[in-house]
Amino acid sequence: MSAKQVNIDKWEKIPCECGKMADKASLTYRNYQVRGWKCHKCGKSYIHPADSLKISKLEKLSGMKVKIGVVGQSLVLRIPKSMAELYDLEKGELVELVPEDLKRLEIKIKG
Repeated sequence: MSAKQVNIDKWEKIPCECGKMADKASLTYRNYQVRGWKCHKCGKSYIHPADSLKISKLEKLSGMKVKIGVVGQSLVLRIPKSMAELYDLEKGELVELVPEDLKRLEIKIKG
């Protein structure tokens, strides 16, 4: 017998430990915006399991150093495969570069 696949992305509510139902919500966890559920009675929050896994992977990749390369007359920032997979990035995909200050450059993923 195989386990039944369940799509929890469609769950608007989940049972809370307090006995009430927790509603689908956007949560902040360690400065990350994540999907989840929040109980309005007791205030307990539950993070979406997929987002929890992504945060764990992100924290392992944090501080990763990469080299700047050259292609023609352009500089190229190499994104490691593990990070590209985490953000679902593919060759040819557009991203937005946003200067934060003189030492920081944010890469925003479109889509």
